[in-house]
Amino acid sequence: MIGGANVDVKAKTSAAHIPRTSNPGLVSIKAGGVGRNIAHNLARLGADVSLLSVIGMDAFGDMLISETKKAGVNTDAIIRANQTTGSYIAVLDEKGELITAVSDMGLLSLLTSETIVKNKDLIMANKHIISDCNLPDETLDEIARYAADRLIIEPVSVAKSQKLRNLLAKHKIYLATPNLDQIESLVGTRDIPSAIKALHTLGLQNIVIHAGEQGAYVSDSNEVTHIPSQAKIVVDVTGAGDAATAGLISGLIKNLPLAKAAEIGQIMAAKVIASHSSTSD
Repeated sequence: MIGGANVDVKAKTSAAHIPRTSNPGLVSIKAGGVGRNIAHNLARLGADVSLLSVIGMDAFGDMLISETKKAGVNTDAIIRANQTTGSYIAVLDEKGELITAVSDMGLLSLLTSETIVKNKDLIMANKHIISDCNLPDETLDEIARYAADRLIIEPVSVAKSQKLRNLLAKHKIYLATPNLDQIESLVGTRDIPSAIKALHTLGLQNIVIHAGEQGAYVSDSNEVTHIPSQAKIVVDVTGAGDAATAGLISGLIKNLPLAKAAEIGQIMAAKVIASHSSTSD
């Protein structure tokens, strides 16, 4: 797994959110980051997973290393930089739905294409390479040079999903896991059949669209399959997409068909949504 590792600062209101004023609620600080969360979940599912990321030489960085190792992830490739560890600050309403968030992931600019070259052996040794779009464009490009045919891209956000489009201009990518907002940003429509056709045309071989309460839509370019959501209780939506991606990948590691693997993803997402944690602890 190559991607973001940061602290999650989550503030959940106790009652309906009132904008432009202070709201009573609960605040938590936990290990997070899209790449780290996916790696954490995969390790909990029994996968052999390594994380390549950049974190600060500070107390939050120490916490991330400790929590990630505890989950069973190999952290040997994580780079420690003499800067502040990245952070993600989210405000959730009383139902656990996201109101707004700010992501400070500038530290990942240090994860350069040269870093990928230095870790070529690690990349070549793994069956699947997962990268998130927190990485710089040139870094994603370098990863795809080695592993486009087994590369899984998690777009992260609407703004960062454009890096997937840039990547597809140069490489045919094995799989991506966008959500509905991201596919609309990428191809101009939320209509599932039209969006899937457009994404395949761009060069994406396989697609798993995470559609929240609708579940997921899966396409291997031959057929589209709908996977219903397994969520019954919503406590906190943070990390749901990361869990869905991890479950999906765990199924692929076991050589399950794409749709069956996506079912595991929906089960994982439901577990995370029903808890206060961003991972399957």
